[in-house]
Amino acid sequence: MNEIPEPLRNILNDYCHVEWLDEMNELNKDLSSKDWAYNAGLFKTQLRDSINNLSFSLSDYEEVTNHDFDSEDELVNWLKTIWETAFPDEPI
Repeated sequence: MNEIPEPLRNILNDYCHVEWLDEMNELNKDLSSKDWAYNAGLFKTQLRDSINNLSFSLSDYEEVTNHDFDSEDELVNWLKTIWETAFPDEPI
């Protein structure tokens, strides 16, 4: 069972999957849309919590996005990149 909570899991799949990483550039714009399918506040909280206290495994993340990381530190750095894309004006 994958330990990544919803909606974080679906957002990572939709915006950060290795096969369609161009979508990640749309994340910030979509977050501000009233019609966005996800709870933006919950996503923000879950992403911040994941950066500060990784609560899922490399294999969980790799299963959702098909990325391949060598360490948890590498994954956390990537999650920081996602944060900087989604919330460029906000500190973690």
